[in-house]
Amino acid sequence: MRIDDVVKNENQVIAIAKESPFYPDGKGGQLGDRGKIGPARVLRVKEKNGYILHYLDTELEPGEYDCEIDFSRRRDIACQHTAQHILSAAFLKTADLETVSFHMGEEISTIDLNAPFILEDVLEEVEDLANEVVRKCERVEILEVDQEEAKNMNLRKISKVKEKIRVVKIGDFDIAACGGFHVENTGEIGLIKIVDTEKVKKMFTRVYFVAGERALKDYRNKDKLIKALTTVLTTSPQELEKRVKNLLESVKEKSSKLEKLAELCASLLAKNMASEKIGRFEVYDFDGPQEVGKYLPKFLADRENTVILLRYPDRVEIISNWIDCRKIFERLKEDMNIKGGAGQKRAIVSTGSSKVVEKIREILEWF
Repeated sequence: MRIDDVVKNENQVIAIAKESPFYPDGKGGQLGDRGKIGPARVLRVKEKNGYILHYLDTELEPGEYDCEIDFSRRRDIACQHTAQHILSAAFLKTADLETVSFHMGEEISTIDLNAPFILEDVLEEVEDLANEVVRKCERVEILEVDQEEAKNMNLRKISKVKEKIRVVKIGDFDIAACGGFHVENTGEIGLIKIVDTEKVKKMFTRVYFVAGERALKDYRNKDKLIKALTTVLTTSPQELEKRVKNLLESVKEKSSKLEKLAELCASLLAKNMASEKIGRFEVYDFDGPQEVGKYLPKFLADRENTVILLRYPDRVEIISNWIDCRKIFERLKEDMNIKGGAGQKRAIVSTGSSKVVEKIREILEWF
């Protein structure tokens, strides 16, 4: 291939070509090619203003180069893309749900459907139908047709292309316009698995799926996870859900008791806790468990001219009904370049440094 120009941009090397065998990222919703151009590895490919931009890991000069496509990656892309066609057609046939968008990721892919929710039994029915098409080893044909032919082919989605239309036909199951990579036979996919769903934009359902080796990898990872959990929890896979639910109930019960004990401890501590006079303020400095500290303001904050300092490993909290905590925070920010946030009655400094507490004491002397 010929590289027409090479541009350096913010530590990036971009080789620009008018024509390229590398498929661009994002075109048709799918991933782009990877491989090598001469000695340089291709990290990303982008189409812009009629040119192909190749993001490289090393510099090249303009000129002619041998190139190498990563065909194992391209086979995976073809597998995921054909699986998407099958799933989209299965949702349409099973529940009259149309695919409004498709995105292919490096690990997982998604389709967005025109419904705010989809029942679990519908998902299972769609998955069963999709895998039935896979097992039938349907032939996947790539056709080029004109507008008139396309009108008579009952395309799943009408193409906006005005010239020749590239059509992907999967047996008698689905036919759709598409410019991406596809397998030659659905049996090459092996397995299609829906792994999750979520509501997006208040009106669509996003379906996450994996296919081929990605599906096998997903199964292996989950199998390892289940085996690890059953070992840690000393239970069988069949009893795992029940075991986890029992543990969560136990934790919830103990957490409730801990909260009550922490509040009781804070009330007792507040009765005997000594303050330090700094300027006009009574400062209560607490360096202890967060579970107890969060209840101290309940018993101390209403005492006249009180400022409470709660010290934790990752932050310092300033609490007071008698001074605008935002002013303390602003002074700290000016003098120490700290991070955090503040309201009128509470400020949080994102560091547990003792230097912050010393600075707060200095600031209170001035108010």
